[in-house]
Amino acid sequence: MKKISLLIKILLAISVILIAGPVVEKEVSASTVQSDQKRQMPTLFFHGFGGTVHSMDYLIDQSQADGYATRTLTVTVSPQGKVRTYGIWPKKAKNPEIQVLFLNNHESDYHHTAMWIDSILKVLHRKYGVTRFNAVAHSWGNNAIMYYLETYSKKSGQPQIDSLVNIAAPMQVLNHDIYRRNDWRYSNQLRKDFRTYIAPDSNIRQLHVRELNIMGQLSPEDHFDKAVPVSSAKSLRKVFRGPHQTYHARLFTGPMAEHSALTRRNPKVLHDMEHFLWIRK
Repeated sequence: MKKISLLIKILLAISVILIAGPVVEKEVSASTVQSDQKRQMPTLFFHGFGGTVHSMDYLIDQSQADGYATRTLTVTVSPQGKVRTYGIWPKKAKNPEIQVLFLNNHESDYHHTAMWIDSILKVLHRKYGVTRFNAVAHSWGNNAIMYYLETYSKKSGQPQIDSLVNIAAPMQVLNHDIYRRNDWRYSNQLRKDFRTYIAPDSNIRQLHVRELNIMGQLSPEDHFDKAVPVSSAKSLRKVFRGPHQTYHARLFTGPMAEHSALTRRNPKVLHDMEHFLWIRK
């Protein structure tokens, strides 16, 4: 029933997009796009395990309302990995935002999700000439984008990350009592992959990237956001130590720092994301 409900919500969201503008399916070469339709660098938004069409809406829509960015495409990925784009992306759109929806939103193997991200970026490169991008990820979406960066970013012709915002990132194995729905959160593979990321010769360490790590805790005594411990999210500081990298961290406390609230209704998270991505000092 949950999957049916999610599909209904996604179909409704796509219906709204189709009313606003036609589906963009024209195939063009990257060289044609780059020469004739140069667009600004997009920001892709990745939801987490069990995420819905509403998971990142607040950050996307409010950034547009604040005048920092423009909502453009919605990209869906089927459980079989088929990528489809909906909406329009005007070439003059300011700081274009792209919402990504995984139709199998309970895929616990982030290796699969990283492969889907690779497919998404291939489509964006081919159809829109994307060569660099920003990413905002929440919860389990962080594990997918991190594995993507380590495994796929060095491929020839691959679009490269510019700035990354990690929100509530479960980078370490979690306690079963904290989060029960996703067995991969207790997997040794999580430890193995993290050790790869922090190795001095890792692919991630060689990237030119700015990173903002946003964490939450319900209270100073709790040390977690109801799903992810602060220590788990904070371990990202061990990753971004490359010669061409910067690491920034923000810790929020209180009810608005709850795991889902961080992306759905926290104005401080919104402010920090906007200024980090689109106000360069």
